[in-house]
Formats: sequence, C-alpha cells, structure tokens
Amino acid sequence: MKSYVFVFILLLGILIALAIGLLVDPSEAASGVVHPDFGTMSQGGDAGRHEGRLVGGWLYGSLQIGLFVFLIGLCVPSGRPRRWLIGASGGLYLAVYLGLILSYGKGLEDAPFILGFPLPTALLVFGMWPVSAVFAILYATQYAKWIYTPEDAKRFEAIKERYQGGTKDGS
Repeated sequence: MKSYVFVFILLLGILIALAIGLLVDPSEAASGVVHPDFGTMSQGGDAGRHEGRLVGGWLYGSLQIGLFVFLIGLCVPSGRPRRWLIGASGGLYLAVYLGLILSYGKGLEDAPFILGFPLPTALLVFGMWPVSAVFAILYATQYAKWIYTPEDAKRFEAIKERYQGGTKDGS
C-alpha cells in the first residue's frame, strides 16, 4: 500500500471517530455535575458517565498516535540503522495510552495513588510524557544516522559544486 493511501485512511479514521463522538448524545453527567458544597464548581461523576464513549475516545487517540508514529517513520529512509526504534516507541506509546484509558474507565474511587496522583493521572504524567519524549531523544541522537548522514552531506556538496551560482554564501 502506498504511504499516502495509508495516511489518508488514518486521517479518515480520525475524522470518522471525531464525527461519531460529536454526534453521540452525551450522558447527563458527561461534563460534570454541580459540586454539593460549592454550587459554582463542577465535579466529575462516577466512571459510568463515560459509558459508550471510552472506546471511541481510545480509537480517536490511537489513530492519532498511529498517524504521528507513521509520519515520523516515513521521514526516516528505509535501510537506516535502528529505524525499528520508532515502531517500538510507538508501540510503547500505544500501550501506555491503552493503560491510561482502561484505568480512567474504571474510575478514580478505587484507583491506587502513585506519587500523589491517581493511577490514570500518574500514567499521563509519568507514562505518556516520558514516552513521547523518547521521540525527541531519538531524533536528537539518531539525526546523523537517519536524517542527514555524512553520505548525504557529500552528495549535497557535489550538487552544490555542479550547480554553482550566486554569491559565495549561496544566496
């Protein structure tokens, strides 16, 4: 399958998931309920308020992660060393996201606390952020092997030599 077709399918899936999410009637407590002690403040309800929306939210987020990882992988030419790290990092990102969605869907009443945060929040702070940072670290450490290799620099210099023109600074 051509890469542009796959990107189109991912974007179409994201659009469909978003449209379904917008068209499904939300439950009564979907955006919170009035706090019993502070009338001007809303609070979340129990986990039941996400019934029927959790799978759609997971699909929407997973398709976005898939698009993100695929486009990053598309920028790295095949045959470059350790390119598989992008896919492995994307798989880890999806796994942490799935854990986040599952733990959020169970509710916060019985959720364990990790470093002062309920499990879903802890997964967001200590899972999603560090795993997404892996992509930036990979870019910074693998740039000379993946994006602009010494061979690429030599080819670029040869092209510049062949098509001389303008001033010395290349403008």
